[in-house]
Amino acid sequence: MIAIISSTLIPEAFSYFTNQERLEQTIDTINKLSENGFKQIFLFDNSVKEINMDWIKSTTNGEINIFHTRQYGFENKGLNEALLILNNLHRIPENEQIFKISGRYYPNGKFSIADLTEKIMDKEILGYCTNIDASFPFFSTRAYFVKNKKVLESILKLAVEEMIAYGRSCNTIRNVLGLVQSIFYKKTVVGTPFTLSLEQCFGRVVKFKKNYQLTNKMNIEGFVAGSDKLEFISE
Repeated sequence: MIAIISSTLIPEAFSYFTNQERLEQTIDTINKLSENGFKQIFLFDNSVKEINMDWIKSTTNGEINIFHTRQYGFENKGLNEALLILNNLHRIPENEQIFKISGRYYPNGKFSIADLTEKIMDKEILGYCTNIDASFPFFSTRAYFVKNKKVLESILKLAVEEMIAYGRSCNTIRNVLGLVQSIFYKKTVVGTPFTLSLEQCFGRVVKFKKNYQLTNKMNIEGFVAGSDKLEFISE
């Protein structure tokens, strides 16, 4: 089993934490994954600037593989994350179970690799999702567990396609008006308004694929450091 950490150590957007604090929190993520038995850890980072990778390796435990892919300019952060992972999947082994966690979050005292393996059984993905029967379930992408990279690639590709498809559909008044303008006024519409989050797309894809196992707890925690409020998450 391997672990993938998706991170943006140096973001363009506002963060409650300094770049140094974000780096230290992600190093804590790496060390706690190592302490919990992960022998191979992959850090995929899409910071706007390159990081001192040698310094990270010198301050972490276990085997850490670090790959930097510069951040895409999409406003939808989930799309950036999906592309970050997809563009680096070729770097990981073929037939290994994968625990994916977002940078700065970490396994808590109840986390167990054996528990993940037991819960997933013969399913493709294990994770935490609210309202799975809704039109837009919310599947937490902070942490999830997949059978192998083929499964992860399939889900991420469908999630990206779902964002694009929804942006061009007639699910909202804005999209309907845009379609009407393009037909009757011959107004050229360029680009796609990405209106679905990665969590919503994951929920729809997982629900469609059916081969999933849900859990009430992934046993990870950490701070959400968005622009609205500072919030501690435990799930």
